[in-house]
Amino acid sequence: MKKHLTLLPRMAVSNIRKNGSSYFPYIGVSAFAMFTYFVFDLILKNDIMYTLPKGVYAVMLVSIGFGLLTIIMIPFLYYTNSFLIKRRKRELGLYSILGMEKKHIGIMMFWESIVVYFIVMAAAIIMGLLFSRLIFLILLNLVKMPVDVEFVISPRALTDTLIFYAFITGLNLLVNLVQVGKSNPVELMSDSRRGEKEPKRVCLWSIVGLAAMVTGYRMAILSRLDSYIFGNFFLAVFLVVIGTYLLFTSGSIGVLRILKKNRKFYYQPENFVTVSGMIYRMKKSAASLSNICIFSTMVVITVGCTVAVYLGMESIVTSSFSRVFEVYFFGREHGDMGTLKQETAKLAETNGITLTDELHYSYVKIRAYREDEAFKIQGESYNYNRWSDLILMTQEEYNLLEGKEERLEPGEVLVFSDGADYGKERIRFEEQEYSIQRELTESSVLKKRINNVMGIDYVVVFANREQLNQVSSAFGVDGYEGISYFYGFQAEGSQEDVDDFSGQLKQYMSMQKGFARYDDNRSLMSDMESMYGGLLFIGIFFGAIFLICLLIIMYYKQITEGFEDQKNFEIMQKVGMNDTEIRRTIKRQISMVFGIPLLGALCHTAVGMNMVYMLLGAIGFFEVRLLIACSIGGCLIFAIVYGLSFKRTSMAYYRIVKRLN
Repeated sequence: MKKHLTLLPRMAVSNIRKNGSSYFPYIGVSAFAMFTYFVFDLILKNDIMYTLPKGVYAVMLVSIGFGLLTIIMIPFLYYTNSFLIKRRKRELGLYSILGMEKKHIGIMMFWESIVVYFIVMAAAIIMGLLFSRLIFLILLNLVKMPVDVEFVISPRALTDTLIFYAFITGLNLLVNLVQVGKSNPVELMSDSRRGEKEPKRVCLWSIVGLAAMVTGYRMAILSRLDSYIFGNFFLAVFLVVIGTYLLFTSGSIGVLRILKKNRKFYYQPENFVTVSGMIYRMKKSAASLSNICIFSTMVVITVGCTVAVYLGMESIVTSSFSRVFEVYFFGREHGDMGTLKQETAKLAETNGITLTDELHYSYVKIRAYREDEAFKIQGESYNYNRWSDLILMTQEEYNLLEGKEERLEPGEVLVFSDGADYGKERIRFEEQEYSIQRELTESSVLKKRINNVMGIDYVVVFANREQLNQVSSAFGVDGYEGISYFYGFQAEGSQEDVDDFSGQLKQYMSMQKGFARYDDNRSLMSDMESMYGGLLFIGIFFGAIFLICLLIIMYYKQITEGFEDQKNFEIMQKVGMNDTEIRRTIKRQISMVFGIPLLGALCHTAVGMNMVYMLLGAIGFFEVRLLIACSIGGCLIFAIVYGLSFKRTSMAYYRIVKRLN
């Protein structure tokens, strides 16, 4: 009786060991997935994160990443399990033929799941305990938070991980039991080698897939940074995924049928085997090929964007601020600017601070809604990319600011846009129209970001105060009394000295006439760095996850199809194909199968870069050349990694086909 109770568990352990080529990759990727899940949960469950300065940014971003990770892991581990059970069906069918009842097979599969569960969880927890503190310190470093804090292992994170993987294991076991229970022994024996029927209505679904792909591409190419950008992004991704899947199923079948009708091409030994073999399995391969294509795209875009944001972080942070220290005054009754600057210089000298990059000017500011060449006081509130801040100044104020000698006639203006060029010969403010003498290409007030399409601001220079007042009055602002004054600069010195200087300056400025606001932007800039550091952390992790998912799909696909094709190539060898022809056929077939997803991924990446750039514009990233360079570099590096993986998996495939173990 005791032997009977231990027989099935021992068989389960033996099966895992004997099917190592199928089980070990599944165990490895599951352990990596649960290790990642465990680490993310440890960080979120660490109470110190909620007490650290700026910890809220890290918690928010890690929470988003944790949610996405959970969503990704369930279908992916289910998908890898489908490869596993496909490979095991012949073996399970043999057990059934030899007399083992299905309930005993089910019990054996249950014990296999238990063994795998404990192996995976032991590996994930050990790796998590070893590396979680290191990963936590990397996160703290990226988000510019203090790293000399204690990292506490939360039992709740351990419990969450155990329960989450138990759910996935139970789901996969249930699916496996249903598949085995519904099949008889003969079906199990033949299922692993059974070809699938070609899909019906190939032309219709190919057209639908092409239409979905073209529509998604069009949305990506024509996308603009507006209130619809995020909805359009997810819709475009959805359409491209659907189009990719349909084109890999119906579209590929259509192409293979055309090749099959070409007698000169088809009736060549290598082409005959390649085309017939791909038609035989293309429907069931479509899911894995489309997944390879999509995961490849995600790897390239994630890595490219992460590196670009990291390298351009300083530009992103500084683009939101004119100067680190900014003082604003409002109204004609204010302290003399020369006196204010002298007092600021004295405070800086007293505290051992050096002032650099000083800037001061006066202006009138209005808010307007643009329609073509007209700026209006009213507009669609939700269409925020059409609303602009207009910085109005006279030519006297502009010349003093820029050190120029511009001369404007009444009715003429100078215009500067911090986004794309205004590009018109005339400009209208409500019912008042002015001729543009010249469009400026640079300004000390605003930074030129030619690719910015989100809330473009303008500097408009008038010939005199009277015309400026006519325009500002139309927008409810008195051009004489509503003058604003700006004084900004950078301060160099030790943090303690700068802190003392900033506090004293704020106190002094707040006592002056017309004082409106004093901004020490260091904390805001630090907060932005923390937020983008968290994005970098998420990008690194998800790039690694997508790459692991891709590699495991490639491996399982090659191993599964290698066993399926083993008998086919044995038959081909018996009817006259030599070893060289078999190698050439295998190389051609694998090259076509894995080359097409890579080309598809590169096309998706190239087309999607415009939409990705627009999304990055939402966080102030406008370095288009940097993004292109990082994307091209990411594509090249990924192509090399993909090629090496392709070479390794093709060698495994050939060893299985030729039985060179």
